[in-house]
Order: sequence, then structure tokens, then C-alpha cells
Amino acid sequence: MTQNIAPLGIIGLGTMGRNLALNLADHAVPLVAWERDGALAARARAELPDGTIWADDAADLARRLASPRAVLLMVTAGAAVDAVIAALRPHLEAGDVIVDGGNTDAVDTARRQEALAADGIHLIGLGVSGGEEGARRGPALMAGGDAAAWDRVAPTLQAVAARAADGTPCCDRLGGGAAGHFVKTVHNGIEYAVMQALAEAYDLMRHGLSMDVDRIGETFATWNRGPGGGYLVEIAADVVRTRDSNGAPLLDKVVDRAGQKGTGRWASLAALDLGVAAPSIAEAVFARAVSAARDERQVLAAKAPEAVQIDPADLEAAFRAATLLSFLQGFVLIAAADARDGWKVDPVAVAKVWRAGCILRAPLLDRLAEAFAGLAPGTHPLAAPSLRAELAETLPGLRRTAAAGIGAGYAVPALTSSLSWHDGMVRARVPADFLQGLRDKFGAHTFERLDAPGNHHADWSGS
Repeated sequence: MTQNIAPLGIIGLGTMGRNLALNLADHAVPLVAWERDGALAARARAELPDGTIWADDAADLARRLASPRAVLLMVTAGAAVDAVIAALRPHLEAGDVIVDGGNTDAVDTARRQEALAADGIHLIGLGVSGGEEGARRGPALMAGGDAAAWDRVAPTLQAVAARAADGTPCCDRLGGGAAGHFVKTVHNGIEYAVMQALAEAYDLMRHGLSMDVDRIGETFATWNRGPGGGYLVEIAADVVRTRDSNGAPLLDKVVDRAGQKGTGRWASLAALDLGVAAPSIAEAVFARAVSAARDERQVLAAKAPEAVQIDPADLEAAFRAATLLSFLQGFVLIAAADARDGWKVDPVAVAKVWRAGCILRAPLLDRLAEAFAGLAPGTHPLAAPSLRAELAETLPGLRRTAAAGIGAGYAVPALTSSLSWHDGMVRARVPADFLQGLRDKFGAHTFERLDAPGNHHADWSGS
């Protein structure tokens, strides 16, 4: 006879799952746990408290849970999630809840929600941000799915989430369907863009201004104390100042080839599918692709870029502007997906969830939440007066920094794409009239006129 009934099951005790389980244990949440990898299971057994109930497999875990059941999946996104759900499903009942805490593509989440709904089983897509330390001490949690199902698991998850400065848990249901995982994907896309902007600032300081790593570290630390600060800027100071065992800057020993796990690409593809411009995110992904072509770059390498003349205040302003514009592109992308799928995402709630625990945490999130709260639904965020004022302060520095970097031969795609997106969005008329003329000339694609309805075609003979 199965005993040891507990309110929450957890499957997957790798780095994130184990640390989240330890966090739950700290908050006195009784757990039933299962990990199929023997080594990971052994480590988790050694670290989790004695009261943890250990299951032999998915079926045993389901039997040991109080009904209605709640199971948290912390397994690798993709086929592994499908496999675990398939193993669980025969042992679950209508009203049970599965919470997928992996970095899952929102498309997969929507598919699984629809399939499980046939048996009355709920799937909550839960974006988890904060890395290993966040999982252990308090992550930001972005949920999407059925409201009633969320209400059942929300108290437990909110208890272990990070807390903003005002004490609010950075954990919320951000909408129906796959909203949680989509918001997490966009979070990661913005993360790509901000990191690329930081990398470009580092490059301009290190090679364009010939600053040593200690001075660059102090520059980042100074930025972090200002309005452009945040977790990524904070750790940037540590990264550049870290030394190897021989005292040399450790970054000088690191291969200049950056990897990616897919979320930046998913965000870029979603922008393309939705017809939304998110160039800072996409260019950050492409910059990693350029870095991956290291062998080709070694062959093609020519004269090194020249020294640059950049005012340090302009460089800080450039980073601030690019960061803000990258965030706004992400929020526009979320709004477009929401308009298509009807999730009812509140951008204020998203900004508030990101204020602590996650990789994007920064004082900017409070300013964004306040700005969004003052906008009518459907209004473009660039219309927010406070954000326009912030850009008026920082855009001149971005323009001068981008121009100086390009002129000296530096690749600054995050800075320039952010600027181009802003400049395009604030123009009443862009040169797409010319594009339409070309398309109609070579392919008879037709065009719209300002002075007459319908689609038109011309011979474009030049006279």
C-alpha cells in the first residue's frame, strides 16, 4: 500500500530542479521527488531533507501525491518533457495540474495544454529565471495557463519566489495559454540584446579607448550605481576584473565564441512570424553566429579597428538607450503575441515580475511598470512621456557612440539596431513607398495609394 502522501511532486533534479527543491524544502513544502539519472538522484538525496519522499518512477510519484495532484517538471525542454508527461498521464485524473518549469518553446506548451485538456488535466507553463542561485534563493516566475489551476499552486510558488523591494513576490500568472513560457522567451531575447550591448561597450573601452580591465570594471560598477544599473551590469564589473592564476585578465584566455540555447532564436522567429520589428534581439543572436564563425574570422582578419574618441558619458548613455529600446521591443513582441492568442497579458505585471530574481532585474523595471500603467491599452510604449524623456536624455550619446564605433571599424549591432528601430518608429513616413515601387516594377505586386482606395499597378516607366 502506498503511503507518504504529499502535496507537491517534482520530477527532474538537475542543477535547477535540485536548487528549486531545496528552496521549497526551506519553506517547509513536503515533496515527492523522482529523478531517473542515478548520479543526480544520489546528489539530491544527500542534500534534500530527510522528510523528502522518494518515488521509484512517474507512476509511483503520482500515487504518493494528494489529490488533486500537482507535479512540477524541471526536465530538459523538448522530447524529455513529452516523455515525462506520457509516463505521468495514465496516472493522473481530471483536475490535476502539471507545472512545466523548463525553458520550453511556447508553441510546445500550447500543444501540450490542448492535448492534456482532453483528459481534464491542466498544464501551467512556468518560466523560471535567475539561474542556479535564483532557483535556490528566489527566482522570478512567469506563469501561463488556466486561472483556477494557477490559484491552486500559486501560494507555494509565490512563497519561494524572489521579492521586489516593496515585498511583492516576483511570481504571477501573466495570462492564459502559453503566456508564461512566451514571456520567458522574450525575457531571454532581451537578455541577449542587453548582453550584446554590454559586450560592445566593453569592446569600445578595451580596444577603442585602450582602457585596462580594472578601469573598465570600475566603469561598469559606476554605471551600476546609476539609472542604467542592473544585475547584468553588476556582474559585468566582476567578469572584466577577474584574473587568471598568473594574474592576467581571465577574459584574455577565453575563446571569443559564444553559444546559445535557443530562446533568443525563438524570440527572433516569433518576431518574424508576427511581423514585429525586434532587431536588437535578432542582431544579438546574429552576433553570436558571427562569433561562432571563429575559424573563418581568423582567416579574414585584416587591420585591427582604430582608436576611438568617445566621451565616457556618451558611452554610458548609449548603453542606457540601447537597453531601454531593447526592453521596449520585447514588450511590443509580447503585445503582438497576446493580440493573436488572446492571453490577456498585462505589461505592468510582466515588468513587476522581472524586478527581482531574474537576469534582467534592474531599476528600469520600476520605471517601465510606472510608464505602462499610465498608457491606454494598445498604446505603443514609445508614447510614454517618461520614456520619451529618458530617450531624449540618452539618444544623443547613442548617436555619437554608434557613429564613432562604426567610423573606427567596430561592429556595434546592438547599439545601431536599437537606434535604427527608434528612428524608424518615430518617423511619420519611411521609404517603404520606394520599396513598393520597386516591387510593383519587377513583380507587379501592386501598391496602395494615399489618394485612392484599393490596390494599384503602374508601369513605372520613369516618366
